[in-house]
Amino acid sequence: MVGNIGFYVYQQIYPIYGIGMTIALTGLPVFISKLIVDTKDPNDKIALTFKIQNILLVICLIIFCILQFGAGLIAHSMDDLRLGPVIQSVSWMFLFIPFLSSWRGYFQGNMEMRPTAYSQVVEQVVRVTTILLVGYWSVRSAANPYLMGRFAMLSAPIAGLCALLFIAVWIKRQSLPTKWRKQRLPIQTPGLVKRILFEGGTLCLVSAVMLLLQLADSFSVVAGLRAFGIPLISAQNIKGIYDRSQTLVQLGQVFSIASATAVLPGLVLANKHKQDITFKHVAATNLRTNLGISLAMSAGLFALMPQINRLLFASSELNTTISLYCVSIILTSVLMTYNVILQSKDKYLKTMISILTGFLVKILINQFFVSRIGIVGASLATLLSLMVMIGLMNVLSRSDLKQLISYYQIGKLILVLAVMIVSVKLIALGIGAMHLVSNLRIEALIISCIGIPAGIAIFFGGCVLLKIFTIREWLAIPMVGKFLKIKGVTSHENR
Repeated sequence: MVGNIGFYVYQQIYPIYGIGMTIALTGLPVFISKLIVDTKDPNDKIALTFKIQNILLVICLIIFCILQFGAGLIAHSMDDLRLGPVIQSVSWMFLFIPFLSSWRGYFQGNMEMRPTAYSQVVEQVVRVTTILLVGYWSVRSAANPYLMGRFAMLSAPIAGLCALLFIAVWIKRQSLPTKWRKQRLPIQTPGLVKRILFEGGTLCLVSAVMLLLQLADSFSVVAGLRAFGIPLISAQNIKGIYDRSQTLVQLGQVFSIASATAVLPGLVLANKHKQDITFKHVAATNLRTNLGISLAMSAGLFALMPQINRLLFASSELNTTISLYCVSIILTSVLMTYNVILQSKDKYLKTMISILTGFLVKILINQFFVSRIGIVGASLATLLSLMVMIGLMNVLSRSDLKQLISYYQIGKLILVLAVMIVSVKLIALGIGAMHLVSNLRIEALIISCIGIPAGIAIFFGGCVLLKIFTIREWLAIPMVGKFLKIKGVTSHENR
């Protein structure tokens, strides 16, 4: 709706919103829920929630002030001073995060998931509706892209307020106290702050790893492209096209995030009861299925990249750059599974060190790569930084992560995926040669509608033919596992 420049303006600031959302929805609520579960007395649970809320309020007020009063400096660092008001717009959402994250965590810790789920739906519906209305208005009135970006980013605090109102209504319905009555808690404030920053911070880092790398892009890609010899407007246009890849990766991460999160309770339980064989089986099964599906997703995107690019964004530019970036789906899948394995054993430091080191690598090499080889350098820098994270986690946690990946299985997967890619490419070429429609975007839709089911059928057919997955691994794949359970297939394997 708003073109490459409009998308560039939005995506430059989106990582700040995304990181805030991670804190409010996934990272901190998961950590807080763990503290709530460990607290037995109901009154202590309420008191702990208020205490965490107050600590987060101080932290988020500091972030809000940095974004509000340092917006000009941040925009200057992004090589675009006009982004300052857009940064200030999104900063308001941080005022709602302490309340959203603490009470979502409280309810999750009491095994009540509805407040989190419903409030997230409310938040996203309001935010997306606001963005679409702003996009429609900007197109109709030919508004400045930066004004559009400013109003679009206001959707974040507006949506946060709506979600908070929903949570407040839920609290009132549960007749919970609205004021913190001081009482002694087992966790003292200094220790609680340390755990929030360390354990909660690690969970947020893992959930926001791609947003951190995207944030590094916001500060260095345009400057790198200008050093490469590209004028400012063209550099912003290219950055807007490059940002399409982040949307595709986020979509591709849905399976691995859901799958990794789902096995966490099982891993925690196995570790708690010292069931080492069960722990290893669950960890290996989750990693191998996540790796297999993420390989298939990346291969599918590569096979249909020109068509998917044109279908979603009305043009097929930077296909190679976007395809390379989509390999991140594979690497983040491994990273998230590694994190869940270590998290189940209460090991956070090694994960934090690995992610921060990889992020530092991205910061150091990103602009250099882009200034030397163009926008494809940003994709390569992202992949390299993710490899550093995974490699360092393997080195630091060798005993916990060894013998989880089967390279023999990966070899067979690569063979199946090669057949899938060639087949889907031939389908795309065949349909394109028929010239069924003159509109290229409609043609891309037809190719995608035929190519995607064909690719899925070839992938799963090849996996069955070559016996790539064990019964346990098939059962771990959501839709397939459900089908097999209906058929009465169960796993009694010990391998």
